Amino acid sequence: MTFQIIDDKLGCIGIYHNGELSLKKEIPMELTKTWNYTKHLESHEKCDIGKVLSGGKTLQEACPLELKLEFEVIIEKMKAFQKSLKISKIDSSQHCMIDLLPWGFLKKFCEIKNKITDYVFANYEKPKNYEFMLDLSRMLEDIKHQNINISKEALRPYLSKQNIRNLWKKIDLFRPQIAYNPYGTVTGRLGVQPGSFPILNIAREARRAILPTNDCFIEMDFNSAELRVLLALNNKEQPEIDIHEWNAKHIFKEDMDRDEIKKKTFSWLYNPKSLNKSLEMCYNKNYILEKYYDGSHVNTIFDRKIESDDHHALNYIIQSTTSDLFLKQAIKIWKLLKGKKTHVAFTIHDSLVLDFNLSDKGMVEGLLEEFSNTELGKFKVNISGGKNFGEMRKMNL
Repeated sequence: MTFQIIDDKLGCIGIYHNGELSLKKEIPMELTKTWNYTKHLESHEKCDIGKVLSGGKTLQEACPLELKLEFEVIIEKMKAFQKSLKISKIDSSQHCMIDLLPWGFLKKFCEIKNKITDYVFANYEKPKNYEFMLDLSRMLEDIKHQNINISKEALRPYLSKQNIRNLWKKIDLFRPQIAYNPYGTVTGRLGVQPGSFPILNIAREARRAILPTNDCFIEMDFNSAELRVLLALNNKEQPEIDIHEWNAKHIFKEDMDRDEIKKKTFSWLYNPKSLNKSLEMCYNKNYILEKYYDGSHVNTIFDRKIESDDHHALNYIIQSTTSDLFLKQAIKIWKLLKGKKTHVAFTIHDSLVLDFNLSDKGMVEGLLEEFSNTELGKFKVNISGGKNFGEMRKMNL
């Protein structure tokens, strides 16, 4: 049966189904289809999600033509209610929607959400990556409900820089949460939602303002993930050492420092006009393009189909595959930490940051091992720790 949850705030409850609103604390198991995932569904694992089934469409995008007019009228009323709350200086993030909006309106809004949800389930084919995207939604919802610990005073020494001054002025306007958008980019890389703490664009100096709620941060990231993905797609084994050191020994065979090798490698990788026979023999960009690009779409091993032109195709293949591979590993770690004091704090591209409690220190090596064992082989992982996110130091395990 189709239903809707009124509010995603944990202290709020309100369920709409069969034409009625109720204040039940537990969602009846016979309710199995809804539009969006919220943390209220954490113990309701058999529930299917319309937004995930639709490939991340908004309600407006998924709304069938015959419901467009009715939906637009409802949305205009919702905007009017939101405007009145703003004029009244009522912060809707601090109150339950079921207490702020008329029940008659909420019923109409939820009923049309039910109709759109039913339309999606009747007319959309389940994506091949549905279970992955559902797990991702669960993890990101978990992250969203963990307040981030921000020390504004840690920014004071850097106020001579314009970007830090801008953050200083805005920091109180952000919700102390990180709300990711898993559908914000064509490649599947995460974006952040408006009003969320801008973790993906935070300046290096500003990272010092991000503190753990437990004892420390531990960060795990793949050593040169994109090059390792390219090797894997070429069916080649992963080097156990730093990949740029490996390139120096096996490809360049020249006396060059690591930064110079790294710059030269990535200049070749992402410039379609750049030629380097030694790099091409190893990483074989042309083979990858022929295998995963059909001239109009990129088709990745993780079941993403991305519209592309020739110029962007290789970039899309590598970035999308790398992003999905990383997120799959992040989900594994998130599941292993359920019930523990340590939790996933946030992710930045292919970097996973744990808010770590020292009572879980016996898990570190196992988490590192699990993170490194990917579907594309065993990837070398860099691990670091620190008392704030701006002062992370390499850990040797």
